[in-house]
Amino acid sequence: MNETTKKTSTTTTGTGEKKTIVQVVDEKTNLKTRVEITDENSNKKVFYRVNKKQKNKKKRPNDDPDHPQQPGPNQCHYFVKRKNRYCHLCTKKGKLYCGEHAVFDPENQERIPCPYDNAHSVVKKDLEKHLERCNSRPRPKDECYVENCNIRDLAALEKTKEKTPREELKEMSKEDFDKFVERILNAYNDAYKGQEIPTEILDHEALNERKKINSLKKEDVYLEFGAGKGELTYYVRKAVGDPSTYILVDRRNFRMKFDRENKKKKGENSTNPNEDSITTNEESIETIPSDSEKSLTVQKRLYMDIKDLCLAKLSLLKDKKLVAVSKHLCGCATDLTLKCLVNYTDAVPNSVKTVFIALCCHQICKYGMYCNPEYLAHYGFNQEDFEKICVLTTWAICGKREPKPDKEGEGESKGVEEEEEEEDDEEEAKDELKKSELEDGENPDEPHWSGMTFEERTAFGRKCKRFLDMGRVHYLRDHGYKNVRLVHYVTQKYSLENCALIVNNM
Repeated sequence: MNETTKKTSTTTTGTGEKKTIVQVVDEKTNLKTRVEITDENSNKKVFYRVNKKQKNKKKRPNDDPDHPQQPGPNQCHYFVKRKNRYCHLCTKKGKLYCGEHAVFDPENQERIPCPYDNAHSVVKKDLEKHLERCNSRPRPKDECYVENCNIRDLAALEKTKEKTPREELKEMSKEDFDKFVERILNAYNDAYKGQEIPTEILDHEALNERKKINSLKKEDVYLEFGAGKGELTYYVRKAVGDPSTYILVDRRNFRMKFDRENKKKKGENSTNPNEDSITTNEESIETIPSDSEKSLTVQKRLYMDIKDLCLAKLSLLKDKKLVAVSKHLCGCATDLTLKCLVNYTDAVPNSVKTVFIALCCHQICKYGMYCNPEYLAHYGFNQEDFEKICVLTTWAICGKREPKPDKEGEGESKGVEEEEEEEDDEEEAKDELKKSELEDGENPDEPHWSGMTFEERTAFGRKCKRFLDMGRVHYLRDHGYKNVRLVHYVTQKYSLENCALIVNNM
């Protein structure tokens, strides 16, 4: 049996209860194996065990950074530093490197790095053909491209500091931190003035209730920001019907799974063999034949960052009303979207009809992109305060929830099919959450540097999120948008990020 040591500490909760915490640590692995919490008032003991996977994880031979496992026969000799091992691919007879890493072979004369992306290589004789179809090739600029037109303050984005906002928060004295928390709570209470955000449960089926959503009309243009694979547009189109017009904006080239689903749906009931095809030109416009031979449903994908999107130059929007939607638009992407819409209505008044944006990932908001700095200044918050508030928003969503049971027939087959590429913003948001979870510890009852309990931190984190969201509401109202409000569109049981910004500008 491995030897263990015990670390004992005492803490006092917000209700005055004293608790003694004993952490049992395995000396060999330096991992916690058990946590014992004793309530001194009731003399009750609670035991927590660490994750068995973490406790029983065996160290693989190639996990040793000083002695990595050597490559076997016919194995590539390229060392992958990130994984601390050699490449697993096989080599040709007499070669030391696989085809992908042949560029590192001094004797190689066949393969060269791709000029567009050094992460992959190409056979020298096929270079010309490869450059025509390489996924990393620079795309032609769209008609609506205007560099950084939706960024509010570029100088603020370029500022750098020695310490992160998270480190600055932890280094604050207890008195200064409590004052900062009080300032945020006072600002939140003043912004909402006792009003609560209503809950209106929405789902894909609600889109079919055309009487409730009278903004769904075929003559409007539907634009999805951060479209990804295009699932939200797919359900909007099912509700609106054909012919209609859709624009999908995303800076990454996804698998476009639901674009293909649109094609499949139209082809199933079509009597014309040519109607189930989707034609694509250099501008990424897809025309999907509808039941009427005289008109078409138009779907256009824009592979660009929202920060460079100028809607006033988009020809598809000419003389039409715009309905903007987005499902989980991460952090500053929401602020870029709101700035994009306001710039559009400044150039073309009364052009935006409806907006629906599901808000999320406030921890990766950036001051130079936040749409309403005047709102922050009104409550006495500067850039440093804003960055600290963004860090505190993680407290609302870093809690542990029970996993939802899979539906029948959806077990293992779902995993590989539904695996999608992740946005850079999503990866950054997950990194921020990971930091927050690590500092909070595995057990929510352990003492926290803030002096607040787990429940208090969760409630305070949600208020930080809603305080920033109210600044977005005021920004749209100040620029002439009507009926701007926040809504909880699902319960927290299904998503901790359950708040949406809705505009009914009709």
